[in-house]
Formats: sequence, C-alpha cells, structure tokens
Amino acid sequence: MKRILANENTVRLMILLTLVVLFGILTDGASTSLSNLTNVLVQSAIRGIAACGQALVIMSAGLDLAVSGIVSVSLMLGAGLVTANPELNLLGYQLPVVVVFPVMLLVAAAFGLLNGVLVAGLRIPALLATLGVWQISEGLAYKLTGKGYVDGISESIGAIATTDVLFLPLPVVILFLVVAATHVVLGHTTFGRELYAVGGNDRSAVISGVRVSWIRCSVYGIAGLLYGICAILSLAHYQGATMAQASGLELETIAAVAIGGVSLSGGKGTIVGVILGVLIVSVIGNALNILGAGPTYQNVVKGGLLILVVALDTAVARRLVLQMLGFFAGRRAQQDQR
Repeated sequence: MKRILANENTVRLMILLTLVVLFGILTDGASTSLSNLTNVLVQSAIRGIAACGQALVIMSAGLDLAVSGIVSVSLMLGAGLVTANPELNLLGYQLPVVVVFPVMLLVAAAFGLLNGVLVAGLRIPALLATLGVWQISEGLAYKLTGKGYVDGISESIGAIATTDVLFLPLPVVILFLVVAATHVVLGHTTFGRELYAVGGNDRSAVISGVRVSWIRCSVYGIAGLLYGICAILSLAHYQGATMAQASGLELETIAAVAIGGVSLSGGKGTIVGVILGVLIVSVIGNALNILGAGPTYQNVVKGGLLILVVALDTAVARRLVLQMLGFFAGRRAQQDQR
C-alpha cells in the first residue's frame, strides 16, 4: 500500500476516481452518464492539449499567460476564412480546411515563438512578455471580425469533434497522441533532458553546454503549435468561434499543471500527471455546472485549488531544502569529530 501511495500519479488517479463517484452521488448520476462523461473527455482534450504546452513552458522555468490570446487569434482567423457568412468572411469566399488549418497552426506557433524571442532572446520576464503578447493577440482576434464571434461554420468541420476513432471521440484520440509524443520527448530524447536541466538550474545547464536560449524559445514555439491544435478542435467542437471560447485557459492550464505535480519553479514534472490534473479540474468544473454553480463560484474553487497546490509545492520544497541542509550539517559534524 505504501508503494502505491508513494507514486504521486497513482494518488491523483485515486483522487480523480473519488471525485467522479462523489459528484455522481451529489448529481443523482447526471455527472456520470455516458453522454456527460464523453462531453467531459472532449472538453478535457482541448484543455489537456493546451496544458501540455503550458507544462513544457513551466518545466523550463517559464510561464505563459498568452494561452487564451493565442488560441483566440488562431480560432477567429480560421473561422473567418471558412465561414459561409459573407458578412464575416475575411476574404469574401470560403477557403478549404486543408489550407486554413495549417494557417491556424502557423499563426499560433508564430505567436508562441514571439513569446520565446521576448523571454529567451530579449530577457524580458516571462510574466510581462506573455502578458503583452496576450493583449496583442486578444486585440487582433477581436479586430479580425469586429464582432467577437463567427458563425456559418459547416457541419463537416463540426463532424471533427463528433467522429469516433476506436470508440473514442477524435479530439480525445488527438489528446492521447499529443500526450504520448510529449511523454516520449521528455523522457527519451536529448531535448527533453536538456529541458529539465534548463528548468532545474539554467546556470548549470549553460556550463554543461546546453543551449538554454534555444531550448526556451523552442518550448514556447511548441506550446504555440499546441494552442493552434486547441483552436482547431474548439472551432469544430462549438461549430463556431467566439472570444469567450478560450477565456480563462491561462488559469485552467496553470492549475492543471500545478495539480499534476509540475513544479512551478521548473525542472520537475510528468505529462501523465498533467493530464490527471486536467481531468480533475474538468470533473470539478463539470459537476459545478450541473449543480448550478455559476462561473464566479467555479473561479473561486479553481483559484483556491491553485493557491493550495502552490502553497503545498512551496512547503514541500522548503522541507526538502531543510532536509538537505540537515544532511550536510550532519556530515560536516561527523567529519569534524574524525
């Protein structure tokens, strides 16, 4: 039993299952119906892919507050190019998705790289750099249509979110692929090892020959690309685009990453833990919706969870430092006695 509880991800899985059962009882089974669980998985797919990008950034000792802005500008641009509504179409005619989807990915990746250049190249603090990029991208997203929404999206695009692959919705399959690829990169490639090294101690990483600036810039670019995938899935899931679709993704991804065990100071964490964190946040949010709790109460709960997790993370880090100091002090005392 101790071995099981020693694995943090196992504990998170147990917490997730407990929450599912508890909310199932509180909602008289509404939250555990097959249709609702499927909806939670699809919504978790969008959040989960965004959280993977946020996790990579935080693991490298960074922070990304531009998540919703990048998703929004990619989403509104894509919607404006494929909409059948002539008043909202940016070109006056529809473009095929084989052209639009790559454009959405490229635009999102470009904004991610902009974050990377500002943080790694110009040495602007990540908090300020990504906050500035968020404001720029949000403004551009609204300017693209001037109305904050785009309708007239074809059912064929909406079918992307409802198509099943091996009995699972396509967005969930895409999430699994992203998680698997990220897990492999982090655990089995030089890039992953260098990313952890940069997040753990960038000075030591420089001495070891790691290209710290390149790693950090690349991480932000990869995160942007993942946000572009979120924009595509969001366009399909809602069969339309509004500025509200990506609202709050910063808090949700940071909360999921923190709950998933990624150290907010960088250098530690697993992508499996991040996805469990996403599912925990999604289950709580979905249950609160069913119970009639408004956005205000949901934000209070999510914010409280984030504060609690950060406090625990800081407390654990402080305890480890004290243990290390005690260990070295003990060794020094033994050497003095000899």
